[in-house]
Amino acid sequence: MNWLMRLVTWPQRAFYEYGSRLAIFLVRRRVNKRPREMGSWLVLARLYEVRNDLRQAIRILGQAHKLAPGNRIIDLHLERLQGKSGDRA
Repeated sequence: MNWLMRLVTWPQRAFYEYGSRLAIFLVRRRVNKRPREMGSWLVLARLYEVRNDLRQAIRILGQAHKLAPGNRIIDLHLERLQGKSGDRA
């Protein structure tokens, strides 16, 4: 990417980078306050997935799975991400 394209796309890249960090911070606070609320865990994992941090997304879903081992939605998302990353551990 040449310097002009980097300059033109900088606002968009900055928005996604810093906006996603803020969203992760806020959702993580909610997860800490209400750890049994599985929807917040899913949102947090999805935010990491969007940032291409699959390892962290899988770790988050693993923690959610420990809190709600019978939750099929958590299990499905965890299996999907593990398949996407090739990580079956």
